[in-house]
Amino acid sequence: MPLKFDYSILIHYSEIALKKNNRKFFEKIFINNIKSHIFKLNYSIIKLYEARVFIHDININDWEQFKKKLTNVMGLKNFTLTIRTKSEINSINLAAIQLIKNETFENFRITSKRNYKKLPFTSQDVNVKVGDHVRKQTKKSVNLNSPELIIHIELLRNNSFVGIDKQNGYSGLPANCQERALSLISSGIDSPVASFDMIKRGVTLDYVHFHSYPAINKQSINNVKKILTVLSKYQLKSNLYLVPLLKIQQKIMEVVPDKYWVIFFRKYMIKIANHIAIKNKAVALVTGDSIGQVASQTLSNIYAISNESILPIIRPLAGTNKEDIINKATDIGTYDISIEPYEDCCSYFVPPHPETKAKINQVNDIASKLNLDDIYNTVVKNIESYQFKYTGDIN
Repeated sequence: MPLKFDYSILIHYSEIALKKNNRKFFEKIFINNIKSHIFKLNYSIIKLYEARVFIHDININDWEQFKKKLTNVMGLKNFTLTIRTKSEINSINLAAIQLIKNETFENFRITSKRNYKKLPFTSQDVNVKVGDHVRKQTKKSVNLNSPELIIHIELLRNNSFVGIDKQNGYSGLPANCQERALSLISSGIDSPVASFDMIKRGVTLDYVHFHSYPAINKQSINNVKKILTVLSKYQLKSNLYLVPLLKIQQKIMEVVPDKYWVIFFRKYMIKIANHIAIKNKAVALVTGDSIGQVASQTLSNIYAISNESILPIIRPLAGTNKEDIINKATDIGTYDISIEPYEDCCSYFVPPHPETKAKINQVNDIASKLNLDDIYNTVVKNIESYQFKYTGDIN
């Protein structure tokens, strides 16, 4: 009778390990998130054991699908396809040969970690003995420096796990383990990346998008919806609020000097975002500002715009280079959507010579003479909302 092997996935989490007395709270959210990500795939049980998470009894043919889904689980450091076996050399040898039987490689190495120190052999003993067995069975050489294949072995109290094809995650904290914030999202490159960085810190995000329809088309709205479908792979669910900013913009352009238009557009965005955030119990705003990237993101202009906010404004990309932002957007899957043609509600009305070093006293003086209460109230009443939820589909 052929041997039956239990294929499992061994998961190491990231910063949860540092949480001490609060670790159980974060572990529970982390495991629930894993279940939500893989709910369309087959397995028997998910278990937590010695600061590791195990997905037991998976179908080996589903491994590629598991890889796509688990990579998106926030707080996950790495995961490995493994066979669960007894903590004895012969059993480990059998598991290693079974795992690599369909692999193509010319050289390999064994990397062992002994978590349970009372076993009758060290991790180095396992490296040598299992390595020698694999070498004899496969006729392949050992390469400790740059191996084509690494066999990972974790030696625990009750079982050992022999694995290959270790995959890295994004680390950070589990999605939705922190308080709520509201992200001001455009269909450009920066704000989706800023949002992703906050999701990775466990912040529960909702989104607000400002548009100038019908003066411009709905492409930015459509693009943002596609972006949030992508971001739902990481956060699982969120809300989007669409704000028709056009009437406020038109009034600003009537009475405010043109060099200050964008500053006042953004001040009203911040004001409306505060209204939405407080109503929905969010405790902060998030923007994609990167210092000096555009006229509204100079320090003086950021100060003049932020002055409007009751809530703190978090800017994850403040000191990040554009190239790095683009690379991350590509990695998380939002870049191709962000570069699709669209008309932005601010850039569409940008004056030829916008102010880059606004004086706060001058801005406050203009603001004191600007009465947009009626228009503001009309705009707030016409905010639309949409819900986004992870569907489990594999892209």
